[in-house]
Amino acid sequence: DVYQRAVNFVGKIYILFENLPFRIQKSIGDNLLRAAVSIPSNIAEGSGRRGKKEKRHSFEIAQGSVYECIPTLTVLQMEQAIKQETYEGLYNDCYEISKMLVGLIKYYS
Repeated sequence: DVYQRAVNFVGKIYILFENLPFRIQKSIGDNLLRAAVSIPSNIAEGSGRRGKKEKRHSFEIAQGSVYECIPTLTVLQMEQAIKQETYEGLYNDCYEISKMLVGLIKYYS
């Protein structure tokens, strides 16, 4: 479930990225897209690992990438590059993905 939610989040971020002005795309937009893609990538990597410690480590990296997205989204909203409702929806996605990752991290601890 968390993997699918993370992939859906990447899709939303990609659409957002495509609609940002070029100067924002090339500055913080690239960073946001990279961090978003890192989330499902690390979840998939962790799922493929054999040991609990390795799984947990990959899920922790994915969670770090979630946290990396939040300040970028906040700056975009503050600079009025995205609407408040868009920000709230994406922030909510980050929150839910993070909660799910916490569950996985605890399970593999």
